[in-house]
Amino acid sequence: MTLKSSRWQRGVALLSLLGAATAVGVAVPATASASPAGGSATGEYALNSEYVALGDSFAAGPLILPQVELDPCLQSGADYAHLVAQALAVKIFHDMTCSGATTEDMTSPQAADLPWDPAAPPQFDGLTPNTTLVTLTIGANDAGLVGLATGCLNLLPPPLGTSCEATDTAGGVDKGEEAVDAAIPKVAATLDAIHQRSPHARILVTSYGNYIPPAGCYPLQPIWPQDGVYLQGLIDRIGSETAALATTRPYVTYVDFIGPGAGHTACDPGTNWVTGFVPVDGLAPLHPTAQGEAAFAQLVLAALHASDALGKN
Repeated sequence: MTLKSSRWQRGVALLSLLGAATAVGVAVPATASASPAGGSATGEYALNSEYVALGDSFAAGPLILPQVELDPCLQSGADYAHLVAQALAVKIFHDMTCSGATTEDMTSPQAADLPWDPAAPPQFDGLTPNTTLVTLTIGANDAGLVGLATGCLNLLPPPLGTSCEATDTAGGVDKGEEAVDAAIPKVAATLDAIHQRSPHARILVTSYGNYIPPAGCYPLQPIWPQDGVYLQGLIDRIGSETAALATTRPYVTYVDFIGPGAGHTACDPGTNWVTGFVPVDGLAPLHPTAQGEAAFAQLVLAALHASDALGKN
C-alpha cells in the first residue's frame, strides 16, 4: 500500500499507531443553527448557487455520524460543508472532501484502500465555470504533519523520553517549518487553479484546529508542553501562511479556526472541537468532533457574510 492510498497511515489510522484501536464510540452530530452571523442566507447563495467543498479529512469529518461515504474518503454528512450547504439552501452541492487528501488529489484520483472499492475522483471534477462558492482545507498532509505529530508522543513524563521539538530542530534546522513552507506553494497553486476553473467563485480557505494549549494537559494528552507548543506552532504556521495567500487574491477569503478554538482544544473534554492523540470521544485522533464541524460551519458562514458586506468578489 503506498502513501498515496493510505489514509489510515496519514490520518485516521492513527488509531492503530497510537494504540487506540479499541475505541468504538462515535459521536452523534450536534444539532446546530448554521446561519451567518448577523443574518440569514442571502439571495446571492440561496436557491441559485453552486457550492463545491474541497479538502482533506479535517473537512471530511471521518467517523462522525452519519458517514455518507466510506472507502476511500470517510466523509461525514455532518462535516462543515454539509452544514454550510444546508444553511445556504444551495441549489447544487458537491462535497469532494476526502480523508488523506493532498494537493495532488485535486487533479488526480485518490485510490481506495480496499481493492474492490472505486477510487475517489479528482476533487476538481466538482468544479465548473458556474461554481459560485468553494471551501478548501488543505496542506497538512502535504507537509506530513501527521508523521511529525506522531513523533511528539511521549508516554513518560520529562525527562524520561525524547522531545520532538529537540529532534526536529537539531542542528539549527527546523524540519517542521521547512515542511510547512514547502507545502504552501502547493496551496497557492491550488487556489489559483480553482479560480481558473471557476472564475466567478468565492473561495474560502480555512486553517486547521487549535489542538493543544501552551501548558498542555499531560497525561490526558501524552505530549510534553514544549512539544505541544512546537506542534501547534506548525499548525499556526500553515494558517498564517495560508492567510497571507488570501491577502493577495481578492477572490479568496481566509477563515481562522485556531483563534476561536481557544478553550475548545483536545485538553477541554466536552467542549473540544478537535480530538487529541488519545480521542476520549472515540473519534479519529487529531481530527474534528461533530461539535467542531458545527462550529467551523458557523465560522465559514460568518466569514462569507462579512466578505459579502465588504463587497469582496
